[in-house]
Amino acid sequence: MSGKVNQNNDQKLEYEQLRLLSAYLQEAREEERKNVAREIHDELGQALTTIKLELSLLNEEIVYDATAALQRVQKLKDKIDNTIQVVKKIITTLRPGLLDDLGLVAAIEWQAREFQNRTGIVCEVESKSDNIDVKPEIAIAIFRIFQESLTNVWQHSRATRVSTKLIDSDNFIELIVSDNGRGITKEQINNPRSFGIIGIRERAEYWNGTVEIEGIANSGTTIKVKIPR
Repeated sequence: MSGKVNQNNDQKLEYEQLRLLSAYLQEAREEERKNVAREIHDELGQALTTIKLELSLLNEEIVYDATAALQRVQKLKDKIDNTIQVVKKIITTLRPGLLDDLGLVAAIEWQAREFQNRTGIVCEVESKSDNIDVKPEIAIAIFRIFQESLTNVWQHSRATRVSTKLIDSDNFIELIVSDNGRGITKEQINNPRSFGIIGIRERAEYWNGTVEIEGIANSGTTIKVKIPR
């Protein structure tokens, strides 16, 4: 009888974790959509409105002032170049082209630079290989795990530095992300509401990988992820 009660309790806990994770993922998707919509509205929308206005003025100046018209053409070219960069940034946010074009190492290095520029937290990447030959599906899983690890650093760790290692072996790919923050606790690691940690585990386990998380008070947190080739 006791065993059946424990089993029911375990099932209820698993169901609750799945329900909370589903809600978290839905919220994360909505947040991502909101951010993309904001970028489209604030940057892309404003740029296109400016281009439209410049074209209207150019239409008038062509007749009366050729020099001013040429200057406006150059301004339009610059504005269009900037708009193209905005579009590329939005696309990269959704899926980094570097991942497809240059591979996992380049994508991780790019994300580290972006994170450092955005947060001011120093983010270093070490890899003995310039390119790691791995299935695209596993590459995107490792990349998303890295992104989630950085999000945890930014939101919870109070760190000033992050060190990342990519290890390429015959049997597996290993990602190690360490920070010098306050250190995650065992309670936080096992908390069913630690959705970032749950997301990392889910992605790794989907590919038969393993996740080790260790925190030392006031010394930092280390996340080790191993995924078979």
